[in-house]
Amino acid sequence: MNSSHVRAAGERPALPSVDVTRAADTARAVAGRFAALLRAVPDPGVTAVGHWTVRDVAAHVAGGAELYAGIVRGTPSPAPTIDAITALNEQIIGTVGESDPQALADRVEAAVADLLAAAAHHHGDPDLPWHAGLPLPLSTLLAVACGEYLVHGHDIARAARAPWPVPSSWARTVFLGVLPVVPHYLLAERAQGRPARFDIRMRGERGARAVFAVADGTLVIESPAPGRHVDCHLSADPWAFLLVLYGRSGPLTPALAGRILAWGRRPWLALALPSLFRKP
Repeated sequence: MNSSHVRAAGERPALPSVDVTRAADTARAVAGRFAALLRAVPDPGVTAVGHWTVRDVAAHVAGGAELYAGIVRGTPSPAPTIDAITALNEQIIGTVGESDPQALADRVEAAVADLLAAAAHHHGDPDLPWHAGLPLPLSTLLAVACGEYLVHGHDIARAARAPWPVPSSWARTVFLGVLPVVPHYLLAERAQGRPARFDIRMRGERGARAVFAVADGTLVIESPAPGRHVDCHLSADPWAFLLVLYGRSGPLTPALAGRILAWGRRPWLALALPSLFRKP
């Protein structure tokens, strides 16, 4: 696994990370599962999440994959800020004309294939400008895409009353890959005056672990190191943790089921952690 990357402004701090090949392979597998689910949906007009129908979610995923392929090829994102991503998503849905699940599934598969082809033209795991021009590793862009396919697959499966089993390895890939972008989703006003350090471990893979250090309205993500104090330790089923992180589940239900366990000096902080972030 990669431990660091180099950018023009200097050396990026060492963080837990995911290999770009692993991220690409996971994106390919998840997109195939997503397309198969979509082809089996009987009614694309049923509500899936918020005000989006299944058709809207599929259009968002297809259009988003096309946007990411462009970003990987060097086309700047039209979103000037993180907050502007919401409006951009609505615009993307409006540009996708298909409504038939088969056609939408075909478009998702073609878009993801194009994204992976664009990624394959890069050597290694370079930083690329994301939304708002934020430089992120290519592996992170692919992991963010994986997270979209996984979570929106969950949305569609719930709406269609269909199964959506998620291998823990896929969820761990997303967790490791999205770490560089998570600090940009912190709600600074909620984090002010609430310093805390969280040691978060995904079950099933020793290296799938990171420390979230919140202080002065900012979040720094660090590799675990002996001797540093931690307020709250978390051991989580990877998929359960992603559903909380993406706002599809509150923290209490998986905690009661033992899928997320907290301990340490201030274990109750685990329940407040999700409230510190915008929903992706």
